[in-house]
This record gives sequence, C-alpha cells and structure tokens, in this order.
Amino acid sequence: MKFLKKYYIIYIENKEKRKYIDMQKYYFITVFNSYDDYGPCGGIRCWGFYDNWNEANLTLSNNITDLWETCYNYGVIEEYCSGLFGYTGKRWFYKYNKETDFYDKIDEPKELKHYEGFALG
Repeated sequence: MKFLKKYYIIYIENKEKRKYIDMQKYYFITVFNSYDDYGPCGGIRCWGFYDNWNEANLTLSNNITDLWETCYNYGVIEEYCSGLFGYTGKRWFYKYNKETDFYDKIDEPKELKHYEGFALG
C-alpha cells in the first residue's frame, strides 16, 4: 500500500514544540463568548477553515457573515496540519469591537495559554 507524503505528520521533536515540515496547513476560525481560568465559557462555535492565513484573518477581522451573532465576544484562528494530531501551536486571538463591528487582534489571554484545541477539541 502506497501512502502520499502529505498524509503523514512529519515533525521534529523540540524541547517545547513540534515543528511541522512539508504539511498542508489549515486555519480554523472559532468564536466564543468569554473565558476564565479553565478555558472558554458560554457558547463556542467553529465556523470553518481556510487553507491560508490571510483569508482566515480577513474573515474574522471583518466579522464576515456576522460571526459575532450578538454573543461571541472573542475569536481565535488556530493553525493545523492535515492528518492526526495536527495542531501546530500557532494561534491568533481577537476581541469583538461593538463600535466598529469588527474583531480586533489582541494578545493571547494568560488564562488561555494552557488551553488547546478550540476548533477540534
């Protein structure tokens, strides 16, 4: 049986993070109501994904299709590779701005540093 290279997770173990090489990357957009020390609280919803960061960023930043829905005050874009255990550890956080109706990029909240897998659990 012959497998294509892209279906393997190829990584090099580093002391703190895995580094993925030659893998198709996907950027998942998830929004959630709020968070506490244990992770996201209230509603949480993964809207979808793109195969490039720019499209994901534009979609979330511009609140395309009303991702906010009057309750999702925070958003995150997570980078995944195809295959099993594909989370790369890269993510970008956003907060909804009622005055502009856009999501603004913010620093990662310290309460969420331990939490992984907003999109895929």
